[in-house]
Amino acid sequence: MGTPSPSWDKLIRETRASARRRKRRRRQRLMLWLLVGVTTASLVVIGVFVRNISKVSTATQPAALSAAARHPVPPRPSHRHAVPDPQLTDAAAGLSYQLLSAPWRRGCPSDLNTPMFNWSAGENTVAGHVTIGGSVIDWHGLACSGRLQQQFAYAGPADLEPTAMSLVAALDPAYYGGVAHSRTIKNSSAMRVSGHQAWMVKFGMKYPDGASQGLTWSSELGAVVVIDRGVLQAPTVFYVSVPANLGTRHVTTLIDSLRLS
Repeated sequence: MGTPSPSWDKLIRETRASARRRKRRRRQRLMLWLLVGVTTASLVVIGVFVRNISKVSTATQPAALSAAARHPVPPRPSHRHAVPDPQLTDAAAGLSYQLLSAPWRRGCPSDLNTPMFNWSAGENTVAGHVTIGGSVIDWHGLACSGRLQQQFAYAGPADLEPTAMSLVAALDPAYYGGVAHSRTIKNSSAMRVSGHQAWMVKFGMKYPDGASQGLTWSSELGAVVVIDRGVLQAPTVFYVSVPANLGTRHVTTLIDSLRLS
């Protein structure tokens, strides 16, 4: 075999250099594909993580609101105290009861005192006016109290009912006689006032021709309560009468407020 020529050596060197370049390019491409794969995998992991976090937050938020709705914060207690209704006290009769709001005012009309009735305290308001015997006078809604007068026989609790009925019969001509009317008993029953035996009679008044005398109402509700105060003490009497235009509910309100002092 003969010795290679210089041109042949050059060709061998160029072939080897070309092979090294191809190998370097393959290695670079492999590195590039590896980097792309790692980056893609990282992005997928990050996307899954973010998606899971958003799922957790949106799922727990309604639960928190639902829990708050199920267990609302209770309102703060108010430190304001309820103001009691004003009271009217009758020291002579040993009785107290509610003083109604304006236009009601303290005092039982003085012209109601007669030999049979002596009222020591009360309240009233003007319901309107009525013409009696050519004179125009005030007609009142009223609540009055006092001691039972000696004209009415009373020996003890057994006399409570007949005494109450006698008082209603005596009040009729004394206070309602100036206007044509009819009277009906609405209720007659035993009750207790501060633990003491008592009797209540409710009655209704009708004024079929009251308008001809100036009345602007046609009915009125009244009541008498007689309260036993024990041996050697005269019973206490409470009398209330309220025309319909003033609100007859006041009759029950006042009776329910009665207290012996």
